[in-house]
Amino acid sequence: MKGEITILFATAVRAEQEQFSEYIQLNKLSYKLLLPADLKEADTFLSNNKDIDIIVTDLHFASGAFADWLSLWPHPAIILAYYGEESKVLEIIHDESSSFLMRDAQYRHLGSLPAMIHKVLGVNESIKRQNAHLQLSEKRYMNLMNSLPDIVYTLDGDGRFVYVNEAISQLGFTPSELIGKHFSTILHQDDVPKVSRRFVLQELQGVRTGPEGAPRLFDERRTGNRMTKHLVVRLKPKSPSPYFETSAVVYAFGEVASVGVTMPEFDGGSIGTVGIIRDVSHHQNREEQLEKELSLKETLLKETYHRIKNNLQIVSSLLHLYLGDMNDPEAKAILYNVQNHIESISLVHEQLFSSEAFEKIETRSFIHSLVEQVLQTYEVDTTTVVVDIVCDSVLIGSQQAIPLSLVIVEVLAVSLNHLYNREKNAILVRFVKLDDQTVQLEVSDSSLLFANRHISEMGTTIIEALCQQLKGNYTWKRDGKSTFILSFPLFFDKPDKNSYA
Repeated sequence: MKGEITILFATAVRAEQEQFSEYIQLNKLSYKLLLPADLKEADTFLSNNKDIDIIVTDLHFASGAFADWLSLWPHPAIILAYYGEESKVLEIIHDESSSFLMRDAQYRHLGSLPAMIHKVLGVNESIKRQNAHLQLSEKRYMNLMNSLPDIVYTLDGDGRFVYVNEAISQLGFTPSELIGKHFSTILHQDDVPKVSRRFVLQELQGVRTGPEGAPRLFDERRTGNRMTKHLVVRLKPKSPSPYFETSAVVYAFGEVASVGVTMPEFDGGSIGTVGIIRDVSHHQNREEQLEKELSLKETLLKETYHRIKNNLQIVSSLLHLYLGDMNDPEAKAILYNVQNHIESISLVHEQLFSSEAFEKIETRSFIHSLVEQVLQTYEVDTTTVVVDIVCDSVLIGSQQAIPLSLVIVEVLAVSLNHLYNREKNAILVRFVKLDDQTVQLEVSDSSLLFANRHISEMGTTIIEALCQQLKGNYTWKRDGKSTFILSFPLFFDKPDKNSYA
């Protein structure tokens, strides 16, 4: 508190002014008194003396007009009142730093006036410090709000903007342009009925939705697990353009209910909304671009499968032409086997080209097609040779489909190359899942001629290499029939570096 205190002492009792002047001199108080004679002079003092610290007045100076105008001046005040005037004084005093003092006929109240002045000025200074702190905090808060890239807004109970930060400029608006306007000003007209309390709650009247089914609203008034989250809306710029459309995600909640008290500015009215709008157009555009790129790559890859299949078919057709001119049985058997290997790889690429499960092949239809293809190549008479196929439906990746198909071709070739020696003509091809991670291939032949000793050294080497490719283990069994059994684990994500592409 400063040294000298300037007091505007404006009361209707002239003797009171004189008595207080004498009291100041007698007690050597550091006061400077300004004693106006009328309302005009009081107004002059207040206008010309910016260093006035406090006003002391009563309800009768200038016929009460001055007391009625106290709220217009930024100074604390003390009202000197007679007993019976308390209610009127309380109507006038709105500033918590102001107060009143009851008069005494012998002017004894003037002795208490310095203490009251000291108290009022102390309270006023404390309030100023608090206000300065609040103003600083508010300024920092507002600076923070205006630096955010997200749009932050507050709506009143009617859905009109009472605050919006500087981020609204991305739509071409300034905050002041939107204050008092309905939130539909910045939303695509088709989205307003979907996110406005006025429309949405009317349709849900009487319906119990629960937190999971609670509607998502731009002008939300609920909090907790029923507040609005991840509401997608389209924003409308100040200057509409067919080339501009912004998609945004909104988070909104009830402003008043969020703090649990009724704010004075909302007395008698509906509670408002606080919300955040985050522009997600860039992310959506990027996702759409990635989806287009992925779709293009899938198309190109499938086209590659298709071309590989066609090229392999050409090679197979050329082999078929050469086979027609050959008479050497052993040479024809070798070329038949080569042709089947080529056809099996071609079939894998055909399946990949037509598969809905990208880069995966469904084993049931694939193995059926593969076995039928091998039988056709060897021109097997299916009326004398019974081939049973038992196969589970399993999805396997292309990196396993090729070595699996080559194993089946190689093993069947051993059997079909010895059809002329067999007494029984029954072949079983069985492919089943043993568990979630392991599958098993079984090829059995009723002819005892089909055994490990009838496989060439080259054939054995190929089968072993293919089984290693599949990370599997195989065995040959001979118990009244010959059976080839291969078990291997399924894998998709990280194929062996030596696997077929």
